[in-house]
Amino acid sequence: MVKDIKSNNYNVIAVYGSPRRDGNTDTVLNTFLEGLLINNYFFNNKVNLKIDKFILSNLKFSPCRECRHCSIDGECIINDDIQAIYPKMVSANLILIASPIFFTNVSGYLKAFIDRFQRFWALKYELKKQISIVNNKKGVFLSCAGSSNPSIFDCAKKVIRSLFDVLYTDYLKDFCFNNIDQIGDVKNNKLLLKDVFEFAKSLVLV
Repeated sequence: MVKDIKSNNYNVIAVYGSPRRDGNTDTVLNTFLEGLLINNYFFNNKVNLKIDKFILSNLKFSPCRECRHCSIDGECIINDDIQAIYPKMVSANLILIASPIFFTNVSGYLKAFIDRFQRFWALKYELKKQISIVNNKKGVFLSCAGSSNPSIFDCAKKVIRSLFDVLYTDYLKDFCFNNIDQIGDVKNNKLLLKDVFEFAKSLVLV
């Protein structure tokens, strides 16, 4: 059960899950954000574009403790940095999740972050409580992996899809790039970055 949030703002949440700064996944995420800024300035300019980027390695938060408190009232009782992010994720029009692939899945930082959204699973599937959410909410997954096997992203995509599901978010698109391992590798493939930039630049921000 969903109640729409009405606003003239277009809120973007960018969640960066890599423990390494200025690496390949960071480059892909920043390229997407640059495309959004160009989009809004030159082509849209009808909304108040607001971007929040969360670097998970800079936050102080605990993994899910499986205490099951959220099954009682839908709230997480762990008092840490994630509490301030919950309402931002709910009110976001667009959620960007970026992570490299570690052992066929997202990074440990990102997995611990996603597990803390068990409270929204409880709200949706156990308690069946109404939450306020923006209309036409979208999500995009951005990832790099050193492996040449395209299936290396399969597990990570399932995790991201589960997160988007409990937040009533349409899994709009993913950009998953193989053979990207050493720092700076993705910058050597201008076509990959151009695809990311052009997609973000062409999004309809409503």
